[in-house]
Amino acid sequence: MTARLNILKIEFKRAWKRLPQMAAGAVVLMAMLGTIAFAASKVLYGESALGRISVGVVLPKEDAMAEMAVRMLGSLDSVGSLCDFVFMEREEAQSAFREGRVMGIMEVPEGMVEGIMNGSNPPVSILLSAGGLESAVFRELTLAGARTLGSAQAGIYAGNQLLAAAGLGEKIPQMEADLNKLYLSYSLPRANYFRRELVQASGEVNSLQFYGISALVLFLLLEVIPVSGYLTGESRELEQKLRLFGAGPLWHRFTKSLCLGLLLFAAGLLFGCGAYWMGFLEISWEMAPALFFMCFLAASMSLFFYECTRSLMGLVMFLSAASMLLLFLSGGMVPAVFLPEGIRRLSPFLPTSTMMECGISAVLGRADWAAWLKTAGYGAVFLVLAAGVRRR
Repeated sequence: MTARLNILKIEFKRAWKRLPQMAAGAVVLMAMLGTIAFAASKVLYGESALGRISVGVVLPKEDAMAEMAVRMLGSLDSVGSLCDFVFMEREEAQSAFREGRVMGIMEVPEGMVEGIMNGSNPPVSILLSAGGLESAVFRELTLAGARTLGSAQAGIYAGNQLLAAAGLGEKIPQMEADLNKLYLSYSLPRANYFRRELVQASGEVNSLQFYGISALVLFLLLEVIPVSGYLTGESRELEQKLRLFGAGPLWHRFTKSLCLGLLLFAAGLLFGCGAYWMGFLEISWEMAPALFFMCFLAASMSLFFYECTRSLMGLVMFLSAASMLLLFLSGGMVPAVFLPEGIRRLSPFLPTSTMMECGISAVLGRADWAAWLKTAGYGAVFLVLAAGVRRR
């Protein structure tokens, strides 16, 4: 036991001497990753995702019913919130479309309203610009409108056939009027039937906090690079001597990970103080254990990578590539909701995902024991793997 404690003291002293290098690297990484996180949050939720859709409407001459129908269509919430209908002559609409002043042309045929009522359904010609999000949205709106109208007409036609087969043809006009009234009563105020709920792609935290947590995870992993020399220095002969005193490779790897984790913890506190000073973070006691387990896992992973490469250059290259890849797969760069389904299934089992969960619990001021224990478990697994690789 005395030998083990002496090893722990020696490793702590060695780690303490690396603190200036850690501080210098932390300042550089904080500036770089903070800028990236802020920019990424703005990209995810910018000022607006979709612009207004200007549509030129060409009406048949002296058709008041068609104009009234188009104006009523434009007053619906689902249409009026996105589209601006501009009534034009055919030549004017074509010129505006070529010049880009309107994104589409909707040409209404003569007798459109009468055709809807009698079932002839004259087609409405719609010309859209190729590509663009606005064009795709307007196309979906028109298709949805056509499907809604088709459903309503199907009900009316079915009622007509039923009454005709029953010999009650005289009641068809009254049935059509009742069904039209019923369909309009449900379709016009349909927005009242939906409960609006704001959903964040970043989950329980806002976009800036989400990318701040991602930046912290990447910061802890890359912060090992300035002090990577701390992981070197042991010879096989020294380890054999230590084993004789009861301090095997597993204990030695543990002391290294613990001391490196404490260095990362100090750097993480600096990161958190910067976020608090900028007003992005509120201090809570849950931050300390969450940050400690994150640092312990980052240190254990880095030690395992070093044991696999056995060179500082290999560690730097492998750690950089692995950090970027793992953070991407865990949804830290692009939120998991935007990733393919296969990656979303893999994401919860990645070590960086548990680090993200710890960061989220810290930001929310919530004691997430499951995430903390899972992170500690991953750290222990990497410790055992590092000791196993070292034995070879």
